[in-house]
Amino acid sequence: MDIRGAAAATIIAAFAYISLFHYPLVRGLELTNLLFYMDVWPTFIAAVGYSTAYLISKRLYTNFGKPWSRYIGFGASAALIFYWHLPANSFFGYGVCPADLNNPILYQLKRISYFIVGVLIYFAAKDFNKPWREALAIAFGKVMGWYGFYLTLVTEPLYVAPPVIFSLQLHHEAGAVMILSMIALDFLAAASLINHLFKDKKATPYPLTTS
Repeated sequence: MDIRGAAAATIIAAFAYISLFHYPLVRGLELTNLLFYMDVWPTFIAAVGYSTAYLISKRLYTNFGKPWSRYIGFGASAALIFYWHLPANSFFGYGVCPADLNNPILYQLKRISYFIVGVLIYFAAKDFNKPWREALAIAFGKVMGWYGFYLTLVTEPLYVAPPVIFSLQLHHEAGAVMILSMIALDFLAAASLINHLFKDKKATPYPLTTS
């Protein structure tokens, strides 16, 4: 097994271990920490879906290499993420966040949805070349960063579904971390892109001009 396969297997094993032996801790963090509930744990679940898709991809036939199927994959994953971030009292009228913490069915549906998001992203992006992957990371970071900026400016809590009430301070803290995450993603994507563009290119001395 290569390094990527080992990393994917480790992520899946870590998820199984945490779910079996540390679920009360996860549940407690979801109920008290907006960033963990809204981004950290869902992202980890999506990583499990991505890793699962990676490990079985060699045995699974798929047409996700086609442009139209990529659009469907990215569109569906973006729609799922957007939906599960809608506040329960949003003006759209369809928000459920964080009402799923009070509803066992919604609670499981959200986690299944993020697993599917990871699978969709893998099959939609697996044939992308490196510059496109960096562009995808930057685009994702920008969406997260701007929403984080919005959360830092709110004057009253958005994510409230009694008895679960996330304080205004938790909103501001989550927003600040999202902004920092955007900056980190931009830095990593830019560094990876520069490495891709200049890798294996021999350095040549700058030509000197003579007067």
